Amino acid sequence: MEGEFTDDLATPDGVSITSLDELRAYLHAQTGLPVGGDDPILLVHVLNQLHLSEVERVHKRHNLALTEALSVAVRGLTADAISKNLQEQIRLADRTHQEFERQYRRARILSVVNLICFAACTLVFAYLVI
Repeated sequence: MEGEFTDDLATPDGVSITSLDELRAYLHAQTGLPVGGDDPILLVHVLNQLHLSEVERVHKRHNLALTEALSVAVRGLTADAISKNLQEQIRLADRTHQEFERQYRRARILSVVNLICFAACTLVFAYLVI
């Protein structure tokens, strides 16, 4: 139907607008100026204001949701949970250090074996050449 909106517009002061006639009445109440059907600039301006107020409302709702989610996450960080987390981190660091020590010992042994093999190959080569 012409002159009716598919979605209700909500003004910053909570007035619901469902038709162009209601929008013109609202504009007249806000500005004190009569708004005719041939005044597109003022109409677009008010529509932009309505859109901005809707975006602001959505931002506020989003901010509240984020604040609640963060507060729930922070409440979960009790001293006991932090302590358990630190203990687990210490255990992981200790296991990593032990594994590093094992790998270091293996590397030293392989280096000695490699050096012995090199020396033996050098002696065999020198014996065969001389």
